[in-house]
Amino acid sequence: MNNGEQSTDGPMTLTQARQVIVTEGLSGLLQRLENRAQGAGHNAVIACDFSNSGSTGPLAGIPIGVKDNINVAGFATTGGSPALRDYRPSADAPAVAALREAGANVVCKLNMHELAFGITSDNGTFGRVFNPFDSSRTAGGSSGGSGAAVARGIVPAALGTDTGGSVRIPASFCGVAGFRPSTGRYQSGGVLPLSHTRDTIGVLAANVEDICEFDAVLSGAQVPLPKLPDRPLRLGLPADALPGFCAPVEAAFRAALARLAAREVIELIDLPTLGLGAMEADFGFPVALTEAAEIWRRLCPEHLGCTLEEFVPLLGDPAVRAAFGSMLHDDDDLVRRYEAFRDRGRSDLQARVAELYVRFDIDAMVMPTAVVQPPRWDEAETMQVNGTERPTFFTVVHNTTLATLIGTPSLSLPAGFDRDGLPVGLMIEGPVGADLSVLAWGAVIEQELREMQVEPA
Repeated sequence: MNNGEQSTDGPMTLTQARQVIVTEGLSGLLQRLENRAQGAGHNAVIACDFSNSGSTGPLAGIPIGVKDNINVAGFATTGGSPALRDYRPSADAPAVAALREAGANVVCKLNMHELAFGITSDNGTFGRVFNPFDSSRTAGGSSGGSGAAVARGIVPAALGTDTGGSVRIPASFCGVAGFRPSTGRYQSGGVLPLSHTRDTIGVLAANVEDICEFDAVLSGAQVPLPKLPDRPLRLGLPADALPGFCAPVEAAFRAALARLAAREVIELIDLPTLGLGAMEADFGFPVALTEAAEIWRRLCPEHLGCTLEEFVPLLGDPAVRAAFGSMLHDDDDLVRRYEAFRDRGRSDLQARVAELYVRFDIDAMVMPTAVVQPPRWDEAETMQVNGTERPTFFTVVHNTTLATLIGTPSLSLPAGFDRDGLPVGLMIEGPVGADLSVLAWGAVIEQELREMQVEPA
C-alpha cells in the first residue's frame, strides 16, 4: 500500500445492494451505508438523509448520491461553496426526478471542487475529498465526492457533472466506472452550470453494467445493448494520448491493452496526433469561461438575489474566486477565441474526428483516462512530470477534453493498478449518439479485464 489511509470498504454493486435488501431489508442496507458515510477520513459527503425509502420501479430502494451542484428537493445545493450554503431549490433536477420515479433513493449530497471549477476537490469549506487508495492524493474532480463515495461503498452509484472530464477523472482516480453521455442525452436543468456547450450530467458506479441501468432511466432508452460484431473491437489510439508523462500509468495501460489484444478482444489501431495537449487551453477554457460568465451574470440576480460582482467575494477557494473575478471584465481575446470555436472550430473538430473513424475503420477510440497519477495535495497548481513543472489542471484533463468539445460519449472503466498500487482508468469514446455501443464495448472489456485479474503492473 502507498502512503496514506486506504478505504476498508470497496464499491457496492447494484446486485449486492439488492441482495442486502432481500436479506436485511432496506433499513439494513441504509444502516450499512450510513455507517460508511459517517466514517472518518474521506470528506465525500456534504449532507445526508438515510431515512428515505424508494418506491417501486427498476431501481426500487437503491440508494444513490448526487453531486452538490445538482438540485435535490429537501437538500441545499451548495455547489461546494460557502456562498450557497442557504440555497435550497424546491424541486428536483429533471435527472434526479427521473431516478426517483424509477424508485431510486437519494440519500446524500456529495462534495466537489467549488462550483465545479477544478479537478482536485480540495474544498476548503467542506474538506478535501481524499483518494480512497492514498489519502495524500486527490480523489479527482470536480465530482470528487461522487467518485470517492462509490469507491468507498457509501452509495452504489452517484450522479456527477462533466464539463472537462469531471466524471471520468474521479472515476479513474478512485477505481470505479464513470460515464459521460453524448451531450443532450440526459435531461438538463436543475444544475449549477458552467457551459451549455460542454456540460452534462454523468453517472459513476461500481461497474459498467450498473451504469447501463442508470443510463436506461436517465435517457429513457429502455432497450438492450446492441449486439457486438463477432470480431475483435477495432480501437484507435491517438498518438498523443500517451505522451510519456507518467511511466507507471503508461505501463499499466499498455499492459491492459496487450492482454486484451492477446485474447483477441481488441485490435489496436494507431491514429495520428489529435492535438490533445492544447485543446483545453486553446478551446476548452475560452468556451467554459465565456459561457460561465454569461450564465452566472443571469443566475445571480434571478436565483440568488445578488449581482455577480456581489457574489464573487463570497466564494471560498482563492483560485475559483479569481476565475469568477475574471468574468467581471471583458476579455476581447477570450471572446474572439470562443466565437471562432462556436462558429467553425467545433464543427471542424467534429469533422476531423469523424473522418478518422472512416479512414482507419475503427469502432471507437481508446486512451488512458488520465495520463498521470492522482496529484498529491501539494500539486494542486503544478506537478512534476518527467522532471518538468507542468500545470496540474491542463495535465490531468489532457485526454478528457475532446469529448466535451464535440459532445461524444466517453466511458472510463478500471483497468487495473500501476506499480504504486494506484488505479488506472481506460477510456473509450465513440461517435456522437453511439452511447449504447460505447457501454456495450465497455462492458465486454471490463469483463475481460476482470477475468484476467489484472494486477499491479
